Amino acid sequence: MIAYIRTGLFAFLFLTAGAGLPSGQAHAALAADVQNLVVQAQGLDAQLQGITLSGDSICGPLVQADQAARALLYSISQVNGNLAAPLQIDDETLAALEALSAVYPSLASQSLRLSVDLGVVSQTAQAITLKDGIVAMLQLSDDIGAMADRIGEMADKILVMSDNIGLMADRIILTQQIQNQNILVTQQSMLQTQTNILALVSVLETESYNLSLEKLVLDGQLLAARMAAVVLSPWTMKTQLSTVATDVQTYLGKVKAVQATMIQNSGTSTTYINTTPLLNLGNLSTMLTSLASAMNVYVLAIDSLKTITSSTTLSASLKSMLQISADIGLMANRILEMGDLTLAMADNIGMTADQILATQQLQNVNVATTQASILAAQKLAIGIIVARNL
Repeated sequence: MIAYIRTGLFAFLFLTAGAGLPSGQAHAALAADVQNLVVQAQGLDAQLQGITLSGDSICGPLVQADQAARALLYSISQVNGNLAAPLQIDDETLAALEALSAVYPSLASQSLRLSVDLGVVSQTAQAITLKDGIVAMLQLSDDIGAMADRIGEMADKILVMSDNIGLMADRIILTQQIQNQNILVTQQSMLQTQTNILALVSVLETESYNLSLEKLVLDGQLLAARMAAVVLSPWTMKTQLSTVATDVQTYLGKVKAVQATMIQNSGTSTTYINTTPLLNLGNLSTMLTSLASAMNVYVLAIDSLKTITSSTTLSASLKSMLQISADIGLMANRILEMGDLTLAMADNIGMTADQILATQQLQNVNVATTQASILAAQKLAIGIIVARNL
């Protein structure tokens, strides 16, 4: 599954690289860090462009490219780990972030090209060489997608931590729109990449985790029901949304735990995949749309009650809303990544390819719907913050 759809204000990335420095120095250090990431991403793009697959040269170049992709992903994760409030946004950093965002569609395009090339050489390559190339190709495409995920996650963290949203609102929205378009292009390329690879695969390894996935589906449906039952009022919304935010964070922890177990066991555990885990993954993505629908109701309620709600209550409520939207977005990432693990590990992909593709398509539709809801909620929150000078 494609693990990279995240709403996330891409513009907000990496804003704590200079934490603890005076404002000007912090901005300069941050801009330099982002520029370094741009250079690293452009280097990976050039490396991918230079790869020409042949019957005698398949696995090596793809593994080397994936090593570079993982190094870039690690660099992004390091910056993400250093984020801490309070944060401020400046034009120089946003410009650098937009430049970084522009590299990802090209990375996805090169991955797509390589999947086509792999299909051509599969006619003459040895079976064991082809299998290793397929695994490397799937891992490379997954890591490129994961970069976009991590960026979106950092963006949401920055949105929650930032203390000058009002001053930068117009530029934030513009950069957000650019980021969303770039992720859409990346998503489409990676979907076609994995579709191409599925046509070549017959044997890999997997672990289904049926019981864990079924428990996540049930818990997620219960969470959606609780969220849908909340009716906000100007006197209680602060407490109500704080409780919802805590519930969403608790459920996110469960999703992370299942994904971490899958990652930990993926190197040694194998099993025969059936349609049950695929159906559960599809149900999980459908559950996300229920959470997003409940969040949409909150958005409308806050907007209608904002004029009769105290600034203190409104400010705390908006902070909870931003946290809820960020956690639902992170949840979507983790669910998509579990789909990637299932795909990469399955030992009978050839027999279940149709179901895998159907699940993949369902997840993309559901996550795209969730993404749109998160974007709308964050735009409204920013608008209210600016209008009320919160």
